[in-house]
Amino acid sequence: MESALTGFVRVLRNAELRVSPAETLDAARALELVGYADRERLRETLSATLAKTIPEKALFDECFARFFAWQTPDGAAEEAPSTSSESAPAQAGAASGTSLAGAFSGDVSELSALLLQGDATRIALAIDAAGRASGIERMQMFTQRGLYGRRLLETLGWQQLQDDVLRLEQAPPEADPGRAAGLALKRAAERLRDQVREHVERHYLLHASGNARGLRESVLREARLSSLERRDLDQMNKLVRRIARRLAARHARRRRRAKRGLLDVPRTLRGGVAHDGLIFEPRWKQVRRDRPSLVVLCDISGSVRAYARFLLLFLYGLGDVLPRVRGFVFSSQLAEITDLFGDNRPEVAMELALKQWGYGSTDYAEALRGLLAATGRELDAGATVVILGDGRNNRGDPALETLREIGNRARRGVWLPPESMSSWGTGDSEMLRYRSCVTEARTVQSLAHLERFADELLRNPAW
Repeated sequence: MESALTGFVRVLRNAELRVSPAETLDAARALELVGYADRERLRETLSATLAKTIPEKALFDECFARFFAWQTPDGAAEEAPSTSSESAPAQAGAASGTSLAGAFSGDVSELSALLLQGDATRIALAIDAAGRASGIERMQMFTQRGLYGRRLLETLGWQQLQDDVLRLEQAPPEADPGRAAGLALKRAAERLRDQVREHVERHYLLHASGNARGLRESVLREARLSSLERRDLDQMNKLVRRIARRLAARHARRRRRAKRGLLDVPRTLRGGVAHDGLIFEPRWKQVRRDRPSLVVLCDISGSVRAYARFLLLFLYGLGDVLPRVRGFVFSSQLAEITDLFGDNRPEVAMELALKQWGYGSTDYAEALRGLLAATGRELDAGATVVILGDGRNNRGDPALETLREIGNRARRGVWLPPESMSSWGTGDSEMLRYRSCVTEARTVQSLAHLERFADELLRNPAW
């Protein structure tokens, strides 16, 4: 486990925690005495030898939790690393995938068989093992993410997986299990690629140099929000505020046409009365576009809360451009947070909302019906409704008619799911049906996605 210790020391240094070579040797000698079997003893031993002040110990604990999240002394995985909300469809489809794997008796690769079984834990462990084999801890620059992602997929056996997909899809019509397995395997392969991308991003945030702040910010903009840790939140909050100020400055001027367009004949004639009817100053028709009302509904249960946090910070940071924003959050019950954001700083308001309403079983039917009742007449031709959520309703009532009613009243309805399209409709996901009830559905997984959405929202000519 010496390599694990040196790798952990490198992570601490990247997090700007000072660790000298002498302290590293002290930690190695201490571990020779206490061993690696007891996780808590391991943490206390490393903390005593590597962290010196109270702030450093807090940073040490965060780095330890992230680096040793699934490590065991023999290098195997103790528990699956937390993936994004996209692990849910893999777990939800495990039973059907196992039946397909049992029904299909063809010769497929080990990776294909694993994906057909749909075991999310074993898939996550395989990704982690392949990452270590491909040397992912040596990644230092954000431009290397694609390279290490391809290496990881090759180590997993991506080419054999693609061969299996092609062969199963070309099976004869009478070979129903083969074709069904081919379709399931193709969708599982798409989810696997998303999981690998997130794994690479998470490890870059862990291992990349902390001194390259400009490069780190560019990575934070592109990183999946669910893979960020608490030590990244302060930097992300600052980045959100900076982007929001830039967008607000870009769209601050009220859009109108003046001194151009159609001639306003009545006003022009009235203006010439003072000059004996001579037209000295033509008057032009002006078109003013009022700022619209924006209604935001965010699912803050489970891994979706990370996306809700930054969407709300974004929109409330654009207060000069979007003065009429009504915010709602829900998990098992709906709550309006408009006044909460009005009375507190956005970061504080978001923490209070998550603490008070962020835990519970997701109920989209209750949220959508509550939103329709709470907004009432505000939902008109000048309103835009933005819903952020994964559309996973625990197989409950999806309340499609209520969502259609909201879409018919408002001028525009946008659904922002954090899952990729390959996961829509899998397990308990209702996204395929929800998509038909709104104007637009677009995947939002990173800060860059949120920035593009906010920019398009502000420049939309329909407003």
